Amino acid sequence: MSTFDLERYRSPFVAGRAVQIEAILPNGCERDALELGCGPGYFTRMLRARHWKPTCVDLEPEHLVCAAEAAEATLCGDALAVIATLDERRFGLVLALEIIEHMPREVGEQLLAQAFRVLRPGGFLVLSTPNRWSLEGLAGYYVEEKLRRRERWQAWDPTHQYVYSSREMLALVRRSGFSVEAVRGYWYAAELPGIGRVRLPFEASGRFPLNRLGFSLALRARKPGP
Repeated sequence: MSTFDLERYRSPFVAGRAVQIEAILPNGCERDALELGCGPGYFTRMLRARHWKPTCVDLEPEHLVCAAEAAEATLCGDALAVIATLDERRFGLVLALEIIEHMPREVGEQLLAQAFRVLRPGGFLVLSTPNRWSLEGLAGYYVEEKLRRRERWQAWDPTHQYVYSSREMLALVRRSGFSVEAVRGYWYAAELPGIGRVRLPFEASGRFPLNRLGFSLALRARKPGP
């Protein structure tokens, strides 16, 4: 058994985001799933509980040792490089949580094209990413970066390369061939310059337009087919 400490993935924010993922995750009926950027397997265990048979991809061997406890198979390497080697129409689900923002835009487009390729007809894409169209983005991107010309806003993580707006992400998913079935927004709070702490009286929404305005955007999309 791995001794990797999963507690670091159970902060209130991450736990709340996990609830949103669980709300849109379909039942697997023992079909194959591909999890990109699995980390130590926090969501791998959720996939297994929903009756998916996950194949996990991550750059860190230590993560894969822990994820292997719930995975059918593990693959070590860059997500785009690994997925490009996999057979087309193999999986019923591709799970890509908090990964596309770590890539340049053109690489993110390639990743979704590959996700479409490896999914069976009728297969699902479940994706989450920070959202520039949010209170956090209003404060950090539109006010601090664009208006005040201060440092680049990276949505809490200096390794983020491109933070999408919800509109951009939904458009990219549709251009990649998917139909969007569900969108959930999470975390409606920020420290606004000149105003102070602002927090809306709810943490999540699945209804338009509020579901497009949470700091964390989670969506389920589907490849056409039966």
